[in-house]
Amino acid sequence: MNRKKQLISTRVVLGAATVVFICSAQFSKPASAAGKVCRLDAQVSLPQRRSQHIDYSIDAKQESFYVWVPPAYNSSENFGLIVYISSMEQWTTLPPGWESVLASRKFLFVSPQAAGNSCNQSRRCGLALMAALEMQRYYKIDARRIFAAGVSGGARAASDLGFCQADVFRGTIQDCGSNFYRKVAMKESNNWVDSNGNPYGVVETSPYEVQQAKTTTRFCLITGSGDFRRGNVRDIYNDGFAREGFMARLFDITGMGHQDCDGTTLERALDFLTR
Repeated sequence: MNRKKQLISTRVVLGAATVVFICSAQFSKPASAAGKVCRLDAQVSLPQRRSQHIDYSIDAKQESFYVWVPPAYNSSENFGLIVYISSMEQWTTLPPGWESVLASRKFLFVSPQAAGNSCNQSRRCGLALMAALEMQRYYKIDARRIFAAGVSGGARAASDLGFCQADVFRGTIQDCGSNFYRKVAMKESNNWVDSNGNPYGVVETSPYEVQQAKTTTRFCLITGSGDFRRGNVRDIYNDGFAREGFMARLFDITGMGHQDCDGTTLERALDFLTR
């Protein structure tokens, strides 16, 4: 069935301010009732510190973002923010089991579109950064509770943001994927290349970025008994994050495959990140 792309201008009143979203009605899968795919038409101030690993030239006004706002959101209190990086090109929903957790914990959710595993990593990180900066323009966000999340290759991008933009992302939720700033000992994994045949598990960072991440960022690495990247994730955690004393936690879930974690594990991760 052919679908025509329709752009809808939606006005949302937040306190005394009126925000205009330019929303696309064309979705790759059904969006939740509280979510929209939007162009966040704002001008953001880029972080003072820049990383060579992130593309800062992205014009957010030309990009689309899936935005989910909990029903209880109000502009009189700070909410947290999850910036989710999918392994798919289009992502217009919440991972299963996440909605009630995010609502009760008072977190908003945003996911850049066209940021899947085929996307260049620096652009992918740039899209996620723009999402975080744009959402802070529209909503009252607690800067201490801005977390990068993702699955598979998106989890590796979240890990990169924890290193390269630790002044923005104070924590990560990494499902079935991870990167570290150096190669780690291969003890449990027998495959250290990604789906494109490139070396797996390393992000290039500066010594300053490593030190900043070590002192300001909390990393949650999540895998499971059915995850084909389980060995990689465990090696990166054990010989990387844990060995070097990062604020990191590994969740190894019985029966979990190569997928997003469930709501129960998300709650445990948020407990660690917000401690």
